[in-house]
Amino acid sequence: MQPMNREELVTLLDDIRDRVASGDSFEGKLQFLLGEDADRPYQVTAVYRTGQLLGQGSTVLVGVDLDIPGAAA
Repeated sequence: MQPMNREELVTLLDDIRDRVASGDSFEGKLQFLLGEDADRPYQVTAVYRTGQLLGQGSTVLVGVDLDIPGAAA
């Protein structure tokens, strides 16, 4: 999970909302929990597809650990 303050979380939410509203993202997952850090109290994980208006698109990963054995660092 990635620590965020309220402004960073709202920016992420705005990006997801804008992409869904414009038809640029069809699916994703968002989780945010209240943590213990006073400066960055939100613990966030997000995975959502983008670029659907341009064809194949890509995926945005936030706070996701991709610990894949044997993968290049």
